[in-house]
Amino acid sequence: MIKTFLKLPFLLLVILWANHSFAQKTLIYSDPYKSYKTAQELFDKEKYSSAQYYFKEVINKFDNPQDEIRINAEYYFAVCALKLYHRNVETILTRFALDHPDHPKSKNIYFQLGKHYYQTKKFKKSIEFFEKVDQYDLSKSDQNEYLFKLGYSKFMKKNLDESKVLFNELLQRKTDYEIPTTYYYSHIAYSEGKYQTALEGFRKISRNKMFKPIIPYYITQILYQQSKYDELISYAPSYMDSITEKRKGEFAKLIADSYFKNKNFKTSLSYYKIFKKYAKSSRESNYQVAYCYYKTKDLRKAIELFSRVAYKEDSLSQICYYHMADSYLKLDEKDYARNAFQKASKLDFDEEIKRNSLFNYAKLAYELSYNPYDEAINSFQQFIDQYPNSEDAKEAYEFLLKVYLTTKNYDDALKSMEKIKNKDPRMQKAYQSIVYNRAVEQYHNREYESAIKNFELVKRYPIDQNLNAMSQFWIGESNYNLKEYLTAIENYEKFRFINGAILTKEFQDLDFHIGYSYFEKSNPHNFYKGNAAKVQKEELKSSLRYFRNYIHQYNIPDSNNYKIALLRIADAYFLLREDSLAIENYALSTKVGNYNHSYALNQMATSQGLIQDYDGKINTLKRLTDQYPNSKYQVSSLLNLAQAFKDESRNEESIKTYIKFINDYPSNNLISRANVELGSIYLKEKNADEAEKYLIKVLDDYPDAEQENELAIELMLEVYNLRNNLTGYYDWLSSRGIDVSIQEKDSSLWRPVVLARDNGDCQKQIEKASYYLDNIEDPVREISAHYYMANCYLNDEKKNEALFHYDFITKKPNNNYYTEALKYAGEITFDAHDYKNALAYFSTLEDVSMDEEDLSLSIKGQFYCFFYLNNPISTIKYAKKTLQLSNINKKLKEDSYLYLAKSYQSVNQLDSAIIYYDSIMYFTKSIAAAESKYHICEIAYERKNYELCESLIMELVQQKPSYDYWLAKGILLLGDNFTAQNDYFNAKHSVESIIENYDGFNKKEIVDEAVLKLQSIQKLEIDELKEEPIQQEIEIDLELIEDINSKLEPEINEINSTENNHDENK
Repeated sequence: MIKTFLKLPFLLLVILWANHSFAQKTLIYSDPYKSYKTAQELFDKEKYSSAQYYFKEVINKFDNPQDEIRINAEYYFAVCALKLYHRNVETILTRFALDHPDHPKSKNIYFQLGKHYYQTKKFKKSIEFFEKVDQYDLSKSDQNEYLFKLGYSKFMKKNLDESKVLFNELLQRKTDYEIPTTYYYSHIAYSEGKYQTALEGFRKISRNKMFKPIIPYYITQILYQQSKYDELISYAPSYMDSITEKRKGEFAKLIADSYFKNKNFKTSLSYYKIFKKYAKSSRESNYQVAYCYYKTKDLRKAIELFSRVAYKEDSLSQICYYHMADSYLKLDEKDYARNAFQKASKLDFDEEIKRNSLFNYAKLAYELSYNPYDEAINSFQQFIDQYPNSEDAKEAYEFLLKVYLTTKNYDDALKSMEKIKNKDPRMQKAYQSIVYNRAVEQYHNREYESAIKNFELVKRYPIDQNLNAMSQFWIGESNYNLKEYLTAIENYEKFRFINGAILTKEFQDLDFHIGYSYFEKSNPHNFYKGNAAKVQKEELKSSLRYFRNYIHQYNIPDSNNYKIALLRIADAYFLLREDSLAIENYALSTKVGNYNHSYALNQMATSQGLIQDYDGKINTLKRLTDQYPNSKYQVSSLLNLAQAFKDESRNEESIKTYIKFINDYPSNNLISRANVELGSIYLKEKNADEAEKYLIKVLDDYPDAEQENELAIELMLEVYNLRNNLTGYYDWLSSRGIDVSIQEKDSSLWRPVVLARDNGDCQKQIEKASYYLDNIEDPVREISAHYYMANCYLNDEKKNEALFHYDFITKKPNNNYYTEALKYAGEITFDAHDYKNALAYFSTLEDVSMDEEDLSLSIKGQFYCFFYLNNPISTIKYAKKTLQLSNINKKLKEDSYLYLAKSYQSVNQLDSAIIYYDSIMYFTKSIAAAESKYHICEIAYERKNYELCESLIMELVQQKPSYDYWLAKGILLLGDNFTAQNDYFNAKHSVESIIENYDGFNKKEIVDEAVLKLQSIQKLEIDELKEEPIQQEIEIDLELIEDINSKLEPEINEINSTENNHDENK
């Protein structure tokens, strides 16, 4: 019984438990509670899409909107939409809050929306919903999350003031957000310039693994901003290797700058090198690196970097120019130092630098004598005007005085000196020197009238007796070159008696110059009658007196002037018809030195013929032809020799000489005359057959030689006389088509032409000659008619018409006017710049001329034509021929050497070119010397010998006298020379000096060229700067913040996950 009783309660308990369990199962698993349970399980497993489906099913099965299960389902349905980032999540959650305003879960809706938009980085929306939350409705952990995420959202929207308040509140608590909050709060303090607060914050989290790579960068920046350079140097270098490559350059710069501030330039430089390896340089950083090089005495690198910095007109550029100047001075490169001082002196940012630079620039300009545009004069004057009471003002005046004495730009110097009212003796002496040098420069440039004016000004302050005397001499020389011979003589005589003249080397040649003036005044190439002839005779006698004084006064028997004096003495006697004395002096001149004496021998033979000393004439002509076979007198001397033999009845020798002439010069227009002479000699020898042979040759081969043809026809009568066959002569005339009646008509129409010519009536001459040519079928005097017409047209300056007739004559060689026509045709076409046709005329003239003047003209003409036609090889040949001509003037000699040199340069025979350029500079100081020096510089540049090129250009700049055009060309070449060496600073200085100062010949051409070169240099500078782009400002930017955020995301998400789970468990 007892056992049975005991079993009943247990059974009852089992039944009761079973009933209870059944009831509970029915409650939970009956619809819709089953769906709600499933939805919760899926939600807990973060299967939000499936959970949302069941939550929707629960909502649809509860009709009562206030049912707790339905309200929870609506809430979690909205949260699933949030988790799934549905686009309408804001609408869903907001509707829940509106539908259930008093429900506890509604207070969490705006918080969830804020978190959602925070998560999607839509910070404006996150701020909007976070601000609808009452943080005190949230749990402690949610409050922490709320403060951080709202603070961060405001931070990202640049609302730093409110962000800072939120972060500060959060920092007052013990939270999981302490480290990131400290970071952002410290960053805000840093951006507000509250460096100590920031520093303390960053140091708190400096050991955190997340912030360890970036915190040293912040701390270093702050220490730098606080000017705690010692502390920075102690702290930062140890982190150098741990800094990311992206920030390594900027980090190195902070260290470098700190060492720089502490004047430890060597160590600073080592960090600047790291900086330049990893980061982009700014002008300021380039300056700092340059200054480190400067202080550590690596001056080349310093100059290179300073020049990169100095491309603007600002205070930094002024400082760079000043340091560059000092660097160049230390390298003993004073030319470049001068340029840099000049640039610094032109900028007004630092008055002390400006003053020192101006003074040093002017001093260097004086010291180097390198002031082509005399900035030194202006600079010293400017210095004295601007700083009259400075310690350097007195020294500046002394230097100004010295600059005046070394300047090459005499005109500007004179203008400057005219401003000085009271000139002390030293300044007066400087003025005298400058005006003298300017006059000499003008003289060499053939500006004789201007030269005379300035030579006269030398006497304004006659301090230096030598200059005073020499100015008087050069006035005489200028008058002589202006062909003012009497005035020249007057000034030469003044020179004789002026103080100091006797001590000059020009004094011993004074009688030579006066003698030459009288000689030229006599117009020795003209023959006068009456009173004019008497005047000429007296002038020649005066010339003789001075020349004879000259040759007897000094011991100069070997000088060129001595030989010339003897020749002019002989010429004067020749013109005075005192042939014996002429012969004596011609003979004396041939004994002087190793010169070409062909002129003297030719003249001596002429004089010997005049006094009928035929043996002497023959011997002299034989000597001339034997000793100087290539002289310009060879043709005339052979003919004269042959004629002399004929006159002496030395017929056999005469025949041989004429035949030699014919064989040696077959194209000469005097061949027809030689053949007639041979015919006449054979007639004297009674050799009719040989005479006929040469006379017929004239008629057959040279029909246009009018005079020779007439003479040949006349001599043929003698041939037939020797044969006793006079009637045969008339038959011969008929056989040749020579009609006596036609000849008479020809002569009758020709006489009016001759009459008009004798009367000097050119218009009538042209009219009658034209009529003659139109009315005679085969005019005997056709060539003469064309020649007379050509001369008349030429006299009337109708050169084209003249050329037509001269050209006609040149197409009929070996006539009596052939050489004259070639000469005039060549000159007309040459003057018209028709060098190709002029060359043809001059070339033929060379082959046929026998006259010294014609031969000389043909060679000179070809020389110039070949040069202007850009034919360097032939230019070289004829330039050398030109130099062999006797008595060539100075200008022709200059052109010959210059064009020789330029031609050699154009065919790349540069060594030969240099030889001739040097020759020009040796014998002249004219503009040709300046051009020659420029081309020598050009050759050095072409050979890439930049150091030599620069040195030569410096010589060109200092050359006296100077010529603006070639000086400017030289300075432009100097710019190219610097550019080739990547020295853009000095290259710019060179071309800028031209742009700012040049005002000479072809100004537009030169300045335009300079502008183009400057633009090219500036482009090269810009291209070089592009290779090292400008560095961004060193600051901690949002890109860095985002790097930190990406690292913070996992940690914040972990915090969020913990809080969400905690909330769900609740």
